[in-house]
Amino acid sequence: MSKNTIPNIWTAQEKVLHLYKLISLTACVFASAMGVALIVSHFKNPFVVVAKNHEIEFYPTQSVAVPLEKAEVEQFTKQFLVSLYVWGEFNAEKIARSISPFTEGALADKVIGTQSQKYLKELGGKRLAQSLAFVDVSVLDDRVICKFDRILKIEGIPLVIPTEVTLALTQGDQTVFNPMGIYVGGIKESENAK
Repeated sequence: MSKNTIPNIWTAQEKVLHLYKLISLTACVFASAMGVALIVSHFKNPFVVVAKNHEIEFYPTQSVAVPLEKAEVEQFTKQFLVSLYVWGEFNAEKIARSISPFTEGALADKVIGTQSQKYLKELGGKRLAQSLAFVDVSVLDDRVICKFDRILKIEGIPLVIPTEVTLALTQGDQTVFNPMGIYVGGIKESENAK
């Protein structure tokens, strides 16, 4: 029988620490192998698995970039316009958060600065809400032209403002928040447009 002496306790602690080192090293090797497998599988072309009559068949496929159609650009544009112009009360930070996934660089801050100047300086202290009506989107080769009526409610009184917005769009990385990968690179707004 071993006694609880300092050398015996020290030896037992060293064995436990050695076991922990071995477990940690094994876990690191396993995690590294899984990471490498994940990276390799990410760059491989996907394949389709078909099960027929108790047989499994594998068909290789290729990833191909699909060009955006006019309808998708229109859908993106309408979503961007709603994010920018439709709100129950003017909150610059909330609007900036909602449009930033769709804009390039510091464009969101510039747009929000312009909007804040327009609404807070001129109409500060009043209850504001805004919506859109009669949205018409024209997709051209180099830009998108949107015509719509902005319905600005000041203290509950609606004011209809015919507006035309020209957007310069670019295609970039697809993200969770922007799955189409379309970004607004420039925006020009004209009020009282016909």
